[in-house]
Amino acid sequence: MKSCAKGIWMILTISALMASAGCALFAAGAGVAAGVGAAEYYRGELKQAYPAPMEKAWRASLTAAGELKMKTTEKSIDNLDQNRLIKGKTEEGKDFQISLEALSKDVTVVRVRIGLFGDEAYSKKVQEAIAKNLTK
Repeated sequence: MKSCAKGIWMILTISALMASAGCALFAAGAGVAAGVGAAEYYRGELKQAYPAPMEKAWRASLTAAGELKMKTTEKSIDNLDQNRLIKGKTEEGKDFQISLEALSKDVTVVRVRIGLFGDEAYSKKVQEAIAKNLTK
């Protein structure tokens, strides 16, 4: 009887820890440069809003990809210039995608996905390089 109660207690504890991990993931990217809000890693994609117009964020993203030796294979801009996309391969051969969305004239959201399931550490490195290039 005691081992059953102990097992239930462990399951509840693990469940509580896993539930709180979502908040930790949301706050984890808060230090990724001086952005408009905290970075959010969700479902393999790291999202960060920057106080920068689309064109400046676009140039910073392309420069960051080049600095990190990411080979760009596709660049696209939608008709209204509200969304832009960069696709290619990392130096290690993983697919990557950097998508930009203009929230306003002076705020752009940048989303980074590395590989099929995402790579949070590499995505942070890309966002940090973008942030650095925005200050130039």
